[in-house]
Amino acid sequence: MADARTSDHLLKFAFGQHILNGFSVGVGVGFVTLVASLWLGFVDGMAVGLGAICVSIADIPNPLASKIKILPVSWLLACLSSLLTALTVGEPWERGLVVLAVSFGAGLLVGYGRWALPVSVLTQLALVFTLGAPLAGLADALHRELLFVAGGFAYMLVAFATTRATERSGRRVAVAECLREFAAYLRVMASFYDADADLAGVYRRVIEQQAALADHLQAARQQVFLGRRTESAKRLAGALILQIDALDALVSAHADYAPLRRQEAGPVLPRLFSALARDMGDDLSRLALDLLRGRRGLTLRDRQAALDRIGAEVAALSHESGVPPRALRAARATRTKFSWVSEHLRRLPKVMQTAGAADTLLRGIDLNAFLQPLSLSPRQLLRHFDLSSPVLRHAIRLSAAMSTGYLLICLVPSLNHGNWILLTIAVILRAQYSVTRQRRNDRLIGNLIGCLIAALLLKLAPAGLQLAIIPLAIGIGQAYARVNYLLTSVAACVMAILSLHFLDPVEAPAVLDRLTDTVIGAAIAFLFSRLLPRWEYHEAPKLVAQLMKSFTAYMAVALRRDIADQDYRLARKTMLEALAAITESAARVGGEPAHVQSVMPDLGTLLSAAYSLAAQMVGIRSLLTNRRAEIDPTYADDLLQRTRQAVLGQLDLTRDNDVRFGLEAEDDASLEADKALKLRCAELCIDAVRLHSVAERYL
Repeated sequence: MADARTSDHLLKFAFGQHILNGFSVGVGVGFVTLVASLWLGFVDGMAVGLGAICVSIADIPNPLASKIKILPVSWLLACLSSLLTALTVGEPWERGLVVLAVSFGAGLLVGYGRWALPVSVLTQLALVFTLGAPLAGLADALHRELLFVAGGFAYMLVAFATTRATERSGRRVAVAECLREFAAYLRVMASFYDADADLAGVYRRVIEQQAALADHLQAARQQVFLGRRTESAKRLAGALILQIDALDALVSAHADYAPLRRQEAGPVLPRLFSALARDMGDDLSRLALDLLRGRRGLTLRDRQAALDRIGAEVAALSHESGVPPRALRAARATRTKFSWVSEHLRRLPKVMQTAGAADTLLRGIDLNAFLQPLSLSPRQLLRHFDLSSPVLRHAIRLSAAMSTGYLLICLVPSLNHGNWILLTIAVILRAQYSVTRQRRNDRLIGNLIGCLIAALLLKLAPAGLQLAIIPLAIGIGQAYARVNYLLTSVAACVMAILSLHFLDPVEAPAVLDRLTDTVIGAAIAFLFSRLLPRWEYHEAPKLVAQLMKSFTAYMAVALRRDIADQDYRLARKTMLEALAAITESAARVGGEPAHVQSVMPDLGTLLSAAYSLAAQMVGIRSLLTNRRAEIDPTYADDLLQRTRQAVLGQLDLTRDNDVRFGLEAEDDASLEADKALKLRCAELCIDAVRLHSVAERYL
């Protein structure tokens, strides 16, 4: 297991969309800069390169259809930020107003969502790069601005071309990353059946890994579902659908793990389930690696022998006396679900290699409905003009920090090249305190390492090698921005020092000065992170309300016998996204000050309650699907209607936590499948009561 985890970590670090993206960005910036230098001369070519660098920051893994929207906006904002700064050359106070306005606007951009974060950063970097350029006057500033504009535009065209050329590879890599995350989920989930495992820790790891998997699935959906629906895209889309359905069954298995974990059915079954989950995880890791390598003849190991052994053990238990009925039922249900998961995963190679199998799987599914809309409407930002909005608070915080840094540069002559201070503030200060704190640490350590590397290169390496390292550093910095920010900081520091050296080799400050500027910038960023703070407990009521709303919509759809598959999938997707948002918030709480953490109720308890409720619901869906022919339709419809009414009442936090479900009385359930359905519905209601009691603490 340790070897599999190590392999996954190495795979995640060394292979994936971020590597492909970083390589294409580095090559793109290097190509634009090289062509411009050969055509216009070295100095002007470097100015063109700065424009390319700024726009390249927004070139993150996205399909071409998304980049066609995002990159032009990024280019326009970078040009506007740079132009305003260039027009105020020689006018320090007017330039200070530009710093204030641009940084405030950049802070507001995060209101568009996650995709706008790099756009916000590049808007600030365009400002900082122009501040650091050696401008002789307005005419020189406008000349440099034209070069900057041309560089950004040229890079945008190159990015479109490379994205189109690598679209197929990018989709394949995105699906392979999902397989890798699914493998990790299976291995973590296997710990549920280990009697000596820390249950609270297992819950946390399982939910965190499910959130990571959900994030990768959404990114892959954007890559695969959007754009041209080629045969290869359809096959990969089918692979994503299979993974999501298999995940559903695994989540439902959680509803039956408790008696197995307590070994009420004996010690053998938990070990068998745990081993099977880990083996299937290893299988998916190998499949992910084969897919990354572009191998033909994809295969997945058959785990039927392990399932047969589990089936034999369950059959033997059914003839033993003293086995609790619930434990026996849990053993049977878990065996059925693992069999169902194995069958879905076994179909993956065929679906990924056969157009007919993919077409059959996708029939009746509208892939466009699962895409995240990318809105550029200004109205989306206007709604954040409220002091309670974390977006507005971040914009105020960022503009105040950047203005303070600029004022310090103006007032202290020894910091006359202090644009590095502003650069540090721009890349560290984030809307969340915990993220800012982590970036501060990574930036300080990364700049120390980067400055040492840059100093050695400037002293020992020939100019040609120094130039070649700039695009390499750009690619590394871009590739690891979300994977390992410390490595990004090192690469970005090397890139910036070498670039500024070639822009102005005479006046470029010493490496030691860069370290000093980094410390000053980090201190300012961290100081202002406490201005108008918006702690996680402030956002908790909204997140919990969104969670309960998503569960309400999910239960309203799922607690029906006959529903459209598309409706169920969409409701499930929204519910999982709300669960992931709570998970991300719980992770950020750990980075906040101790006195703030003490105010926040334990989000882990909320997550475990929500996860259990989701597992019960998926278990009901599984029962309705697998035993459809055995269930009395009239009885089931009436039972589901009463259950739906009881559960939706519990999910409404404005109502009292009434524990009477209307399912307690004896009824006319005569079939075994009907009795099993009633038991599942009763357990669902109990978990709904638990979620209600936990969620109301956040109001």
